[in-house]
Amino acid sequence: MKEISHNNQRNLNRIDLFSLLNEAVKHGIINISDVQKKIEMTKREEYLNLHKQNYKIWQGTDGKWRTYLPDESKEDGRRLVKKVTEEKLNDAVADYYHSREKQARSKKATLRTWYQTWLDYKKLQTRSTMYIRRIASDWDNYYLGDSIIDIPLAQLDYDILQEWALKKVRMHELTKKQYYNMTVIIRQSLDYAVQKKMIVENLFSKVRVDSKLFKVKRKPDDETQVFLVDEQPQIEAEAYRDFQETGHNACLTVPFAFQTGLRLGEIVAIKESDIKDDYIHIQRMEIREVDQLPDGTWTTQKMKVVDYTKSEAGDRWVYLSSKARDIIKRVLENNRDRGFHDDGFLFLNKDGRIHAKGVDCRIRKYCRHIGIMEKGTHKIRKSYISTLIDSGLNINEIRKQAGHEDERTTYGNYCYNRLSNTQTESILEKALCS
Repeated sequence: MKEISHNNQRNLNRIDLFSLLNEAVKHGIINISDVQKKIEMTKREEYLNLHKQNYKIWQGTDGKWRTYLPDESKEDGRRLVKKVTEEKLNDAVADYYHSREKQARSKKATLRTWYQTWLDYKKLQTRSTMYIRRIASDWDNYYLGDSIIDIPLAQLDYDILQEWALKKVRMHELTKKQYYNMTVIIRQSLDYAVQKKMIVENLFSKVRVDSKLFKVKRKPDDETQVFLVDEQPQIEAEAYRDFQETGHNACLTVPFAFQTGLRLGEIVAIKESDIKDDYIHIQRMEIREVDQLPDGTWTTQKMKVVDYTKSEAGDRWVYLSSKARDIIKRVLENNRDRGFHDDGFLFLNKDGRIHAKGVDCRIRKYCRHIGIMEKGTHKIRKSYISTLIDSGLNINEIRKQAGHEDERTTYGNYCYNRLSNTQTESILEKALCS
């Protein structure tokens, strides 16, 4: 069996211990604040024992408590500390050694040694394990093997960081978005180091990369991002035909998506209780979840429904058109006729709730059947939003229906021309020559 190095074994132990502590805290076996207090008390005793090996603690005739602490600025290398109680003196001694230990750690700390500590903290800030996995992937792709991770954090000056950023952009031909994602690790880990008083300032916050250096990501052609007005009826016809032949509710998620513009993870998490008259309350979604194993690898993705949406704007009421209401009616009748039921979810099959992956595969199959480019369910969402924009509906209402926090997202990423070249040219001709 391949031997595990001392450092690797220490990392494995740390991951394993972190997982065990998380589970214990989650199930109420231990209280994290009690553990923290115990650790602090133990360290305090260690500091006091260390101090007493070199310095005496005594009470003077005035009733005050005294001791000496190391001080290189003094001629004899020490300074007198005086407090009114022994407890306060002990606190001052412990604070001194804690500060000295922290300074020593800070001088030695590198991005390599600090990364896991920051990542543990980052895990507390998000519920998305897939996001943590993406960060871990970026660490492997952009940081491991780079000399910058072995430079002490305190020595990462502006010149080093600026040169590193420029080299990464050129070496990997990064787009602006890729660069932003890649630098999350160094930006936020240095911010955390400042927060923990390991360094005085995060100099990476001053690093700037000229936008002309980024690889330009051109907006894709319209026909690759949406279903054209001539394609949508054909796709919907395929879905209804499939439903008539198979009775699978997954077929009806396709025309339902065209009528609501919901994210696929939102559609498969809908419950019958979410429907109120002509609106549906979007308040949960299906997510992919992974766990990191003690050896640093990741488990296979598993799907689960969570009681929150992608963002605060994602929790919303979406209008149900008459077509959407008719689809819901068909689904409910099919569930009753076939005896489908699973915790109140709307889109069911014989095994329970329908999952997102199966729906996306179905829409791609329909594309092949009618002989057009394969497009996933997210392209239906783009088609829905583009249709609303074409209708002239106020952009703020479109943003709310889509669950976007900013209309710039709506316009920048979801606004596409759904007309064919011939239809577009006809409108241009009429506009310019009438």
